[in-house]
Amino acid sequence: MKQYLVFQLYAPLAAWGEEAVGEVRHTAQIPTRSAILGLLAAAQGICREEEEVLNNFNQRYHIAVRPLSSCERWLRDYHTVSMPRENKKYRYVTRRDELRLAPDDIGTIVTQREYRCDGYWHVAVSAKQDASVSLEDLRDALNNPHFPLYLGRKSCPLALPLAPRLLEGSLKQIFIQAADQLAAPELTMLTQGGETCYWDDPDETSLVWQKQQHCNNQPISRRRWQFGRYIRYSGLLREGE
Repeated sequence: MKQYLVFQLYAPLAAWGEEAVGEVRHTAQIPTRSAILGLLAAAQGICREEEEVLNNFNQRYHIAVRPLSSCERWLRDYHTVSMPRENKKYRYVTRRDELRLAPDDIGTIVTQREYRCDGYWHVAVSAKQDASVSLEDLRDALNNPHFPLYLGRKSCPLALPLAPRLLEGSLKQIFIQAADQLAAPELTMLTQGGETCYWDDPDETSLVWQKQQHCNNQPISRRRWQFGRYIRYSGLLREGE
């Protein structure tokens, strides 16, 4: 049997960032691979500047997600941001440069940020044989995280304990067990859905995939803010029952 680290995610607001182009910051419907890996690395205490350690960590785990909220909604928020008008005399390298080199050229633009409201997810993480950190150590880190944890943005703190635990079985069995063990009484009115599961392990056999999607949030370089592509599978938890 395979071992999984299973935990829950819930917050009134969550933001699972996708490709950011222009003034709109979109959010995915479910936690992205980069978001989960970032949360685990933060709990473990891996700093963003430790690029080699972080890159090694990001290659060593498979992630599966089961959304359970039937009341989840989409929200768009509006922000104003100070930005300099185009000026060929200056080359802006940092945010500090934008605000200080040409203060008379500063203007204001409206940006839009998307959020998921009242989302509730179960996450299952499995480790490859050469994983740098064991699932046991990750469980302990989630119980006592090194850095503050949040769901995509610092304005989205956790609203329930992660309640991490180690379970053994197939991925299908794990999600069924998690529904029994992690069920939060406070969220009874929200958790009426949850039949679709998402995973990135190509060797997964207990669930039958109905859809494959090419996703662009496999972390490659935090310093260059670079992401790669991987295939995410999705299918029903109780297919054929």
